[in-house]
Amino acid sequence: MMPTSGESDKHHEQDTMRTPRLVRQVAAALAYYSPTPRPLPLGVAVSGGPDSVALLGALVTLARDQSLSLTVLHVNHRLRQEADEEQRLVETLCARWRLPCLVETLTPPARLSGIEAWARAERYRFFQTTCENFGLPAVALAHTLDDQAETVLFRLLRGSARRGLAGMPPVRSLGHAWILRPLLDCTRQEVMEYVLSQQLPYAVDPSNEDWKYSRNKIRHRLLPLLEQEFSPRVRHHLAALATTFREEEAWLDTQAIAGRARVQIAPTILSLSKLVAEPEALHARILRQWFEENGLAVELTFFHLRAVLDLSTGRRRGSVDVPGKHCVVRDGDNLVMTNRERPTPASPYRASLLPGTELLVGEGDYRVVLSALQEWQGNGEPLQARTLWHAFFDGEAVRDGVIVRAVAPGDRVRPLGMQGHKKVHDVFVDAKVPVARRSTWPLVVVGADIAWVPGCVRGEIAKITPTTRWMCQGQVIPLPEKGKLC
Repeated sequence: MMPTSGESDKHHEQDTMRTPRLVRQVAAALAYYSPTPRPLPLGVAVSGGPDSVALLGALVTLARDQSLSLTVLHVNHRLRQEADEEQRLVETLCARWRLPCLVETLTPPARLSGIEAWARAERYRFFQTTCENFGLPAVALAHTLDDQAETVLFRLLRGSARRGLAGMPPVRSLGHAWILRPLLDCTRQEVMEYVLSQQLPYAVDPSNEDWKYSRNKIRHRLLPLLEQEFSPRVRHHLAALATTFREEEAWLDTQAIAGRARVQIAPTILSLSKLVAEPEALHARILRQWFEENGLAVELTFFHLRAVLDLSTGRRRGSVDVPGKHCVVRDGDNLVMTNRERPTPASPYRASLLPGTELLVGEGDYRVVLSALQEWQGNGEPLQARTLWHAFFDGEAVRDGVIVRAVAPGDRVRPLGMQGHKKVHDVFVDAKVPVARRSTWPLVVVGADIAWVPGCVRGEIAKITPTTRWMCQGQVIPLPEKGKLC
């Protein structure tokens, strides 16, 4: 006899009541955050501690109904005597549940300073490589609500801004794969209740009790004090704060992306006048995205951003050192990112260029082209170059060629249409040529006079006149490498 609809609903409610709350929370998180449809091959990072063992146990419970295909990932850092024992525990669990287990055994560096950052970087490298090699679309990590609260509080004390206070996202990209954190809504107490009720074996990492680590001081001293003196739900409040910041961050980042597209004029150059035109609340975000694009955001702090902001507004002079042996300088209307180690001075160059030929100058940064002589019948009409990177010359004046050379101290040019001369240095300033580029910038010289500062100004010498019978066209092409971060 088939059960009635009411009986089916009743049985479903009873099954749900029998399912541990932690398992239901993991199921809900997978349903909400899973980046790919079922069936889902899923890597599970398992250290052997109670959090990761609880996550694995919950996923094993869900595997059949959720169409999950699980692969366990374990990293043996070999930093503690217990590491091999923890690896055996994970392998025993995998054998019990008939799950594949992939183990990465590391060789610790000789210097143990920054060992936590090294271990974390190695873990994520292993996760990403494994996803690529085994076709796993995602890896589940066992961070809990308590971990989230500790992260937010740690970053607050370190001086992080809104982005840092957004904490750990429940899902984020890892190369072409994803990281999932299904336990972010579960407390550490719920995890312990689950592993004890299911009689699951787990390892205890003694380093979690070592108070020389700031995170452990927060976990064992600061958070209990805040719970006792201020609010017993302080962990939940901190986790909720992270969620709010994360949602707001997502919207603000989209605004900053659009703003940076308007402000950035080269990979390492921002226009200050355009930056000022953006809402002030987006300035720091635009700068951070700029650093991220150039691979310099890993160790970037609020204080770096504040210093660069002060530089952009004129409240600070000179330069600002940023991570990665780089600095930011203000050059006219631009912010320029460059290497703070003094670069090797560019070798001065001087080369002859005949009509109908071309050459590379400025350490290969520019291609200079001079066309063959062409008969000119302009009847005195002015000849306008398309851009400042193009110029027309009187053929008789350049028949024997021109000199292409680097700038020299004291160089002056008489700009087209002007009576007096102007320092080439001032020409560079007016054209907002970055200081780092000036030493290799090409000058075109006819006789003893500068006839052209490409991209900046055309000189009076060798210009087209009513008596011109032969004409020659020059072009300077900045090669694509210009503007990249050195």
